[in-house]
Amino acid sequence: MQSDCFEIYNNQNGHTYSFRPFSIERDFDIYYKWMNQSYVSQWWNLAKSPAELKAHLEKELADKHQNLFIGCVDGVPVSYWERYWLQQDILGRYVDAQPFDQGLHFLVGEKEYLGRKFTPSLIAAFLKFLFQDPRTQRVFGEPDINNRMVLRYAEATCFEMQGVVEMPERSSAVMVCRREKFFAKYSSKAGELWKPSVRESEGFAQELHV
Repeated sequence: MQSDCFEIYNNQNGHTYSFRPFSIERDFDIYYKWMNQSYVSQWWNLAKSPAELKAHLEKELADKHQNLFIGCVDGVPVSYWERYWLQQDILGRYVDAQPFDQGLHFLVGEKEYLGRKFTPSLIAAFLKFLFQDPRTQRVFGEPDINNRMVLRYAEATCFEMQGVVEMPERSSAVMVCRREKFFAKYSSKAGELWKPSVRESEGFAQELHV
């Protein structure tokens, strides 16, 4: 996979989104808090003791097919993310996975960052992070079919539903985001999330002719 750190400016709302590798030493307390919140635990089922969660994280970090991240808004840790190679993941058993397909899992742990203002842009920023690898043409998600809010956010960030699969722990919607569709909506420029608006583009063109 590409660089383990990523930062991007949301040129529509003026906030900076960044992702850094997860560290048990630095991030465990906030991870523990997030996993034990009811609106998170109903989907993740990880409302466990500190010892149990540390053992879980050690296993996750040792798994070479995936990487764990903390997502920040303006430097404030607000979310947890996992990216993985699809062919090496359990989801790869249910879909026609290609060699460089990636997948993601995420949660927004700070309640004030839930909702349309931040969550879709966090997803889009992480997708752009994954699409840094030019070999990756598709990114998959498999949220619980009953998690309607995540499904709406997925559709808003260029995911399309491909069907439903019965996984060991839940019925999951198979969601796919394709590189071409993603960059038709979002900027391909480094460090920038959205394409300039028509008005911004016209203003820039006028500046060039002054």
